[in-house]
Parts: sequence; C-alpha cells; structure tokens
Amino acid sequence: MVEHNNKQQNTPDNFRLLDGEKIYKIRSFKFSPSILKPSSLNEIYRLTAATNEYEVGTNGPAIAALSSGLHSVRHEDQGLYSVIFGRDSLRVAIDLVDHYPKLAKVTIQKLAELQGTTYDTAREEEPGRISHEVRLATDPIAIRLTKERGWGWPYYGSVDATPEFIRTLYAYCKISDHNINFLSQKYIDKNGQNKTIADALVSAVDWIQKRMQDNHQGLLEYKSVLKHGIENQVWKDSWDAYHHSDGTIANHEQGIASIEVQTVSHDALLDAADMYDSDIINKHQEASQLREQAKILAKNIIDIFWTDDKGGYFVIGTDRDNDGNLRQLKIRTSNMGHMFNSRVLDGTEHADKRLAILRQLQSPEMLSISGVRTLASDEIRYREGAYHNGSVWIWDTHHIAKGARRHNDNPDFTAFANDLDDRIINVVDTIGEFPEYVKGGSGIAINTRIIDVYDSKAERINRVEQPPQEVQAWTVAAILATKWRNSR
Repeated sequence: MVEHNNKQQNTPDNFRLLDGEKIYKIRSFKFSPSILKPSSLNEIYRLTAATNEYEVGTNGPAIAALSSGLHSVRHEDQGLYSVIFGRDSLRVAIDLVDHYPKLAKVTIQKLAELQGTTYDTAREEEPGRISHEVRLATDPIAIRLTKERGWGWPYYGSVDATPEFIRTLYAYCKISDHNINFLSQKYIDKNGQNKTIADALVSAVDWIQKRMQDNHQGLLEYKSVLKHGIENQVWKDSWDAYHHSDGTIANHEQGIASIEVQTVSHDALLDAADMYDSDIINKHQEASQLREQAKILAKNIIDIFWTDDKGGYFVIGTDRDNDGNLRQLKIRTSNMGHMFNSRVLDGTEHADKRLAILRQLQSPEMLSISGVRTLASDEIRYREGAYHNGSVWIWDTHHIAKGARRHNDNPDFTAFANDLDDRIINVVDTIGEFPEYVKGGSGIAINTRIIDVYDSKAERINRVEQPPQEVQAWTVAAILATKWRNSR
C-alpha cells in the first residue's frame, strides 16, 4: 500500500477536481484478479451461513458483504458490512425468492422481530419502521459509530427498507396459495409482545401512510433527525449523491424524496392491498383505500419527477429550499431505470415515457461497458470511480434489466435487458469476484486507491474514491438470478 498525505498533492491521473476541492489524501492498493472462476452459489452459501442449497434460509437472512479472502492487503473497510442490513437482505431475498423461498421467509420474520415499536431519536426508530443496520451494541463497529455519530442499535436510518419489506413479504406469499398462511405466523417483537406477520405488515403500512400524510405532496421523504445520521437514507447514501444540475448538494435541512422510493412505495401499497383482501387479514375497505392512495401517488410521481429536458426523463428526486418549496434534483441517474420494475408506468398511456427512459439509459452518457452508470458522464459531479456518482453497481443494472424484461411487448426492451445481463456477467468473470460496484469508465475495472478531497464549499472531507467491498450480497444474488434465468 502506498500512502500520500499532502494537501498540495498533484491531481492523480484520470481524476477531476471540482471547484473548491483540493486533494487531501491518496492511498493506493494492489489488486490482482482471481484466476479462479467466481462461484455465485458458493458465495450465497457463505453469505447465508449455509453449506448447501437446502440450508439457505435456515440460518437467518443474508448479511450484506464479506471479504473474498483472496488479498493480503485489504482496504480497512472490507468486512464493514458483514451484518444484516434491512435493504440489502430484502433485495437478496426478493431476487432469489423463486429458488430460495425460505430465505425470504426468514428475512421477513427476522426484520419483523426487530421492527420499530416506539420513537427513539438515537436509533431513528419509529413504530412500524424496518431496521437499516442490525448490530449488537457491543459490536466494535457499533461502539465506534455510537461514539462518533451517536447512533443507537439497531439503527433504523433508511426510508426504503419498510416498503421493500412489504414487497418481499408479498413476493413470498404469492408463490403459492399455501404461503399466504405465513401472515398468521406468530413471533415475539423486540418488546417481548406476541405478534403475527400480519401485524408487522399493518405496522409497516401505517408507517408509510403516516409519512405520506404528513407531506404536502403525499411523498415519502427522508430527513435524518440525528446531527450525524445518514444524510441520504436511500441506497445511494453518499452525502453528495443527491444534488442539483449545477453540482449544488441537496438541502438536507429539509425533506428529500427519491424517485425509486416513491415507486417502490406505490407498489408496496398495491401489494399490501392484495394481502389486506386475504381471508387472514380481511380488511377490504382498507384495501380499497390503499389502492386509491397508490393511484394518487402514481399521478404525483409523474407530475413531480418528470422533466422534458434532454429528451425527457425522471429526475433522481426532489429537495426543498429553506422556505419548504419543492425543487427537482435535475440530474440523469440510474434511478430512473427502476421505473421499469414498478407498476407506475404500466399501461399503453405511459409507453412514451418508458421509451424515453430506455433511450436515456442506452445513451453513451449513461451506458458503460460494465452496465448503467449511477450518474451520467456529462453531469458535473460525475467521476468514474465515485461511489454513487458515476460507478456501476451490478445489482442496480440487474434491477433495471429485470424491469425492462417486464415490457416485452416491445422487443427493444428485451434486447436491452439481455445486453445488460451480458455486461454484468462479463464484469464478474473479468474481476474474479462479486464487487460492490465497478468503475463507470471505458474499461472493466475496480478502484485500487482511496482518494479523499477537502471540499471548501461544504467544509468537509469527502471520500470520492475507494475500493469496493469484495463480495457484496446483492451482487451475488443478481448474478445468481441472471444465470438461473439464462439456463432455462
């Protein structure tokens, strides 16, 4: 490992500083691709503490990431995510639900047991909210985060885990007529109270509805209640991932709404409505209300998040000025591709918008050799190795492909999905691991350095490049699901 610590350090090759930035520290790492062909099956066993396919789901949810064990010099954050993360565990479960239904079942039950029951600022806990990061308070990483950021445990600082919980529950229940009985299964919540999975569902729905009812536009916004909480409580959780087209960071003093959170919440309301109509829950009037609420949300999504700029696309989200006025965060990101996987744009009346998204994602600014870039290459904050501002996340590209395949009435969508599948398989075979993300440049590569810059405008150090986690669970799940589909 080579380390440089000089505030006057020259800018490294293939790296662009933004206005007001200076190099603070650079560290370089060596990386050699594995000569062994990576096995997604073996890695899903490791991530779920299983020894064979029959054990997947018997020992708890998938953890978020692991070290590959192949490298003698490791980035210090390797293994940082070797615990349950609500969003990650649910994504793995829903992507693999057809082959490993037990994994979805155990993930739902575990997260139900940890579901929020009260208001606690340190944990950002709220009744019905699904946990984000599950650690024991005695975990060394938990101790450090509590000291540095004031977090309590489990930590609930995500806004998307709760609707994803509903979606995963529904995906499990609809596998067979028998699975709907899972709603009656009993468990003990974190307060020692006897509950059923149906109770957990209702609590999750109530949490979403309260958030939306407290919002003037009926959106599901996030804003950390902690001084040092996660600023962007979504999967693109880098502090600078949500910004305006001029590069100005979104206003975290007000609520921020992300496009994919709205679409997954829309679908979660519809899924919940179907489960409310079941004989087990039997809430038919409430089910009708949920469907009506989803209809209103779908209209608001299209009205608020669509822009005609650059041929038309859905912006990454909205923030608010200091007076609370809503503003579009008008940048092109991979988030728009998540619309393919939602029912918001289903129907012939939205065919033009689906096609506009497809053309955006196929543009040279959005599509790299590795997959869909998190941020278009012509945006101000684009850097090919940035965590969420130009890199390619394999799960993200897989999710877009999965959604595009839903719209098989147009062969262009199927062809695009197949092309994305080929790209992410090629990435994993080339790298020899299942990385968290890869660079969004012209070649298939991962970051082999840490670059910290001092941002004088934000008055903070920003880690703008770092090596990825070596074995990321939702990367493994995406590759495994893709290979299964291709083998049919």
